[in-house]
Amino acid sequence: MLVKFVSKYLIYYGKISFLPLILILLTTSEVESQTKTNLDIFYSLTDSLVDQINSEIPSSEKKILLTLNLGQSYSLFSNSIKERFRQRGKETLDQLSDELKITHVDIVMEGAGVEYGEMFRDGWFGTHYIQRYSTIFGNYLHTFYESGKKEFEFTMIDTVKVDDIKFIENDSFPFTKGTIPSEPFLSGFAEPLIAIGTAAAVIVIFFTVRSE
Repeated sequence: MLVKFVSKYLIYYGKISFLPLILILLTTSEVESQTKTNLDIFYSLTDSLVDQINSEIPSSEKKILLTLNLGQSYSLFSNSIKERFRQRGKETLDQLSDELKITHVDIVMEGAGVEYGEMFRDGWFGTHYIQRYSTIFGNYLHTFYESGKKEFEFTMIDTVKVDDIKFIENDSFPFTKGTIPSEPFLSGFAEPLIAIGTAAAVIVIFFTVRSE
């Protein structure tokens, strides 16, 4: 959801009060939340994956043998996945201990990526925004799932400023980068016409008022 901040000049006895405007300008930067990076979004998605797996394992199972097949591209998620299990009350082991009936969890990350939707403006001359689609997918299996491997896909959709894309992508991880579509033709073509039309209307109103 886009948040619009509107500032107004308050005229009182023919004088302009700048205090409300100054207060709005000072508070705007504090109210507007920072845009999460694409990598941050992926960490949130892997948290959702762990939460789903954890919900399928009895709470009485405190230890799990965790096998992660993330490949070279997604190996950075290894520690965060283990930490999420720990936060959910599970101790993760990398190799089988003396306990024979320990729960085994095997996660395979097949892919992750970002796609950007169509670009649009917040108002006629507003900031350019774009929808961000972040997805991870793969499969997993564990001791308590009797039907074999289970496919997973988690997607988060939100809206970001086009100008922020260069800050939220990470050159070190190609899967955090997406193709940015061009600005719609009608948007770029219509704005000069609107500006000209608005200026013409102002001039007409001005001379109409003068003539009266």
